[in-house]
Amino acid sequence: MAYGQDFDMKDYIRKRMLEIMERNDRELFKETVGDILSAIYDYNRQAYEGLEQRVLEECSPNQYRYAVSISMTDRQHYDETDRFLYPMRPEDIKEVKLSCQDIKTAFAEENRLRLYTVFIQGTATQVRQLLRQEERTFNGIIKTAKREYKASFSLRQNTDYIQMIEELYAVFGANFQPWSTVCTAYLSKLADVYLCSSEKLRDNEEIDRIQIDFEEYSGLVRYGMIPLWNLRPLTEKTSTYPNPCIDKINYEHQFFAQRLNPDCGYLVRDTEAEITNIRRLNGDLYITCPIERPCEWRLYEVHQGTGREKYPYPVLSNQYKESFSGSITEMFRRSIKTKAEMGRLIESFDYGDYLTFDGFELCTEISQECRDANYNMDSFLTDELRTGDAGQLLLIRFMARDPANYLNEDIMSFLVTQVQRIFPDYRCAGCII
Repeated sequence: MAYGQDFDMKDYIRKRMLEIMERNDRELFKETVGDILSAIYDYNRQAYEGLEQRVLEECSPNQYRYAVSISMTDRQHYDETDRFLYPMRPEDIKEVKLSCQDIKTAFAEENRLRLYTVFIQGTATQVRQLLRQEERTFNGIIKTAKREYKASFSLRQNTDYIQMIEELYAVFGANFQPWSTVCTAYLSKLADVYLCSSEKLRDNEEIDRIQIDFEEYSGLVRYGMIPLWNLRPLTEKTSTYPNPCIDKINYEHQFFAQRLNPDCGYLVRDTEAEITNIRRLNGDLYITCPIERPCEWRLYEVHQGTGREKYPYPVLSNQYKESFSGSITEMFRRSIKTKAEMGRLIESFDYGDYLTFDGFELCTEISQECRDANYNMDSFLTDELRTGDAGQLLLIRFMARDPANYLNEDIMSFLVTQVQRIFPDYRCAGCII
């Protein structure tokens, strides 16, 4: 007999009991067999559910507790009370004011002066084509209260935020956590504006505004943007005097649960420390290292959203879908041999509103247009092993839900980067058909 999900052991025993005609035998069956089987069945079910829950807890926390989410907002819509996303650089909250003296000093030292960072709300191809023109200058004016000065400006790729992702990779390694590619779609669209030249500014004038004509890209440039992520930097001191470990070398630094957020994961940012173990027990955080005295630790508090938060720009995350299959996909990565298995990997990320997987093919060359639409979001990984022929190329095809969405090529690059981790024998690229 097959016991399905809706199988009721007590009802089954009751039916079998009614088949016994003798009353005494029926009472004996009920007291001995019926009660014992029911108790055993209840115990086995509870044990199975507990085992299932432990398996899920074993794979889910690492998957969700340390997922990184990134979004954008402008200064006017930034909410300091938000407890999910925080500025990647706290100094971005304040607008930088330039003075005429700053400009004069930069020109006297024959340096280009970085003014501010802008967000280019275009496709990956448009951004790459723009930033590739390193020698291109744009005309503009520097306005003061008294007059206007003609000036020229240039754009350069901003690397500050990508550098923070690279540093985060080292943090994950120091915390013994597996690295999962961060979706850096917004960060790749940030550019620094430099002042190249200007008319000679007069003394004792304050700059009111700098206006630049970005020509055909003017409609894509956004000012005063703040990159956000769900990592809040903080500093915590060891709660008690460190306990010596049995190896007589290391000490265990404890942080009481009362000082920590139970819904957050914690990453130690002190990558230079010789950390041998990090664990969480009953809400307390334990760091094992050779430091024998209480000290301050720099941490990242990793927050997760409730789904009710609203932001001007969509939140992009490297989190798998909240399902058992998504957890297993993260835990047990294995080689992909079929179209269905690759589709399952791609669909395990919650980007179905942008792209859907269509298939793949092996080829030796791709067009320049396709090459411009792709970039590796793990490009800073220099210790990655490659065993295949560099001439072999795996082209992954996608279909766009909304062909006009400027994030399509970036989401494609994120998904292709995930596939590239599974296929080190090929150079992977994507195309939207």
